[in-house]
Amino acid sequence: MKFRFKPINKRFTVLIVPEGTSPVFRFKLKFTLLLSMAIAVGSIAVLLLVLFIVNRNHSDRITSLQAELSQSNNQLQSTIDNKEQTVDKLLSELLELSEKSKDIEIKINELEQIESELRSLTGRSGSGLASDLTALLPLTEGGIGGEDIPLTEDEIVSLAAETKENLAATLDKMPNIQTRLDQTKLNLQKYKQLLRILPTYWPTTSVRTTSDFGKRVDPFNRKITLHSGLDIGGKVGDPIYAAADGEVTDAGYSPARGYYVTVSHPSGTESIYMHLKKALADTGDVVKQGDVIGQLGNTGRSTGPHLHFQVMKNGVAVDPLLYLKIPEEDD
Repeated sequence: MKFRFKPINKRFTVLIVPEGTSPVFRFKLKFTLLLSMAIAVGSIAVLLLVLFIVNRNHSDRITSLQAELSQSNNQLQSTIDNKEQTVDKLLSELLELSEKSKDIEIKINELEQIESELRSLTGRSGSGLASDLTALLPLTEGGIGGEDIPLTEDEIVSLAAETKENLAATLDKMPNIQTRLDQTKLNLQKYKQLLRILPTYWPTTSVRTTSDFGKRVDPFNRKITLHSGLDIGGKVGDPIYAAADGEVTDAGYSPARGYYVTVSHPSGTESIYMHLKKALADTGDVVKQGDVIGQLGNTGRSTGPHLHFQVMKNGVAVDPLLYLKIPEEDD
């Protein structure tokens, strides 16, 4: 049995009737054409629907990405702000530490200066405060090395805070240090004044002693006698300095002393300078420690150019080396 399909060849008439008296438009369309147009319109509608759905999904994704980007930007800005605040805080603390370190440096410099003056006055050898401070520095002899591990931000902040705390604790002690420093300065001034009225200043340019204070064989009669002073050798004409502040109470010539000068000091002591080539100070002159009062010579009871330096305390001759500070001899 065979089936036969008849071709669909029907025609459809489409009427367009406008309002009023305008003529009616007629369109005759075949079924196949209408079917094709319907399929095309349906396909376009489906395509538009698909595009609308895809576009909506893309729009939602874009909106989500924009939200994520905005959140990331906010987090990044917050991190940057925190970093800037941390840097500002560190800079502020470092500035504060710098100011405090300057105060400490000034105090240390004052202490070093006073210690240097005391060492100069007393002739004490040794490293003193400067070396004590140097001892606090890390040792570098033999080399250093190892792996450098950068500090974290928290470690840097902690280090700055710890340093600030240590410096603050040190500065809390500064008032006490300042009080002691002021007292030391006052004592130093008193000590300087005391040294100026005691016969402590070496009276010649030479430091070569030829005969000490005490018992000795007299160079003239070869008998055991008491040498009442300190003999210092030198060249004729060398300057003779006043060993302390005072007033010249006697100056002249005698067969034993030769030309001589006697100076009375406020400390109750006297210093006598004998065998001078020439006395440059007269009785009644007020002299300062270190003033030139004569010239080294070989006058009077003397075997050669030298200064006989004698110190009297309460009318009794004492060893001048109990008072004198021996300067270092030039190389």
